[in-house]
Amino acid sequence: MSIAYSLWLFVYRLILGITLVIHGYPKLKDRARSSGQWMQSMGIPAWTAFLAMLVEVAGGVAIIAGFLTRLASLFVAVFMIANIIMKKTKMKASYVSLDKPSYEIDMLYLLLAITLLVTGPGIISLDNVLGISAL
Repeated sequence: MSIAYSLWLFVYRLILGITLVIHGYPKLKDRARSSGQWMQSMGIPAWTAFLAMLVEVAGGVAIIAGFLTRLASLFVAVFMIANIIMKKTKMKASYVSLDKPSYEIDMLYLLLAITLLVTGPGIISLDNVLGISAL
């Protein structure tokens, strides 16, 4: 694996991980209460908001560090699939919309997570330092 490719994967992981943490942090501060209430209003169990926060914050940190990257990416991918299904079925969201809920960002997160799931974290990662190569 070339240094340039590994640097690219490092930057890729940083951007994805930081974005996930930024998105999940408000749920962490709120202890996912308001998100849980919002989920309940759509007929989804409130505890799923805690799972969302956990995947976004812990998964984002793991992806940034390159620790258990493939496993964290798998959880993010599954979470994004669930988000897309929820938005399509509960919120009647379209793929792209300027004035209504949409799921294009969820689709991008899904594709980013799948890419890391397939490629792995690269050599600039804790996975590499610890010799972790599989899920």
